[in-house]
Amino acid sequence: MKKNLRIVLMLTLGLATTVSAQDWSVDSRTRVNSTEDATSTDQRVRTAVDFGGDAVSAHVEFNAWTTLGNGGLFNNFNAFDVRQAHATTDLMGFASLTAGRMALSFGSGRIMGDNDWSNQINTENSNTFDGLLFGINNDFADIHLGYSATDLTQDGVLAYDASRMFVNLAKEMNAMSFNLFYMTTQNESDDPTLVSDVTAMGLDASYSMDNGVNLSLGYYTNDDGTTEMDLTTLGASYEVNDGFSLHAGYDMYGENGFYLSTGSFGNGLGSGMNYSNFDATRGECVDMSVGGSYAMGDLTVGATYHSITPETDGAFEDITVMDLSVGYTLTDNSSISLNYASTDESGDDETRTWISLHIGF
Repeated sequence: MKKNLRIVLMLTLGLATTVSAQDWSVDSRTRVNSTEDATSTDQRVRTAVDFGGDAVSAHVEFNAWTTLGNGGLFNNFNAFDVRQAHATTDLMGFASLTAGRMALSFGSGRIMGDNDWSNQINTENSNTFDGLLFGINNDFADIHLGYSATDLTQDGVLAYDASRMFVNLAKEMNAMSFNLFYMTTQNESDDPTLVSDVTAMGLDASYSMDNGVNLSLGYYTNDDGTTEMDLTTLGASYEVNDGFSLHAGYDMYGENGFYLSTGSFGNGLGSGMNYSNFDATRGECVDMSVGGSYAMGDLTVGATYHSITPETDGAFEDITVMDLSVGYTLTDNSSISLNYASTDESGDDETRTWISLHIGF
């Protein structure tokens, strides 16, 4: 375990000895992944606990994951890790400071988002941020600043010297809201293959009309020094009545696609969608989606259909994705849901079915 994470855990456990636990939660997900050639079942269990109050608080979350039936034959198909471990303190009532490992999401989450799709937690797909987060909430805007840095030199050779910094500004004005996110990630190394300098930016805007229609617009860029990527999104939703709502989206990927290995698009976000393939190899394309949800008391059902087509004929075969969900609220702190997703992205039908159970205390 990294040295800085061990320090955070020690601080968190120290806080736990001085304050009582306020909230516990357990999340379990069993997911069956089926293709024409193979079927596997993943099991994930997350346990989280919160300590403290308004002045000082701490959050620790553990993640255990395995592929059922492997009999221990493949160790890489099992994982146990600390998904989150951070402490937060109030700074004289006008700001807050958080230190540790955090699952963060800003704006639409297209650049920095909490990737809840992947079961396994590691440096490649956890989408967690290890560092410091400084937050200011005032009448002008919600402002967050984040910073992390680490380096390693072995036998006089610089293995890496990495740093990440971001700023997020969110503002609401009556029926309109805006969110601006900017992030830089740099890594120096004596190994030229590890040198990187990535800049990403995202702008989200939404407007609620008097007739009940909510409009949204997003524009995102990513520049790694060699390839410039961009994505433009348009969306609309309409609440037909108290329990029934409809939504539609139109995502336009640039000629180099749009993909961030360090963002919410890493290794798949959402049920049937595999955003990790929206890179330069796929190129310019359009993702059109329509769907809706209906709530009947404690029961909620939803469906979303995606149609992905290339802008250049013959670039790739059209892709369709269907997501279905049914959820039921058991108590104020507990719920269960059933999800089903199907996609023909690989040329063959692939399906994923999973049951999720959340229990809070």
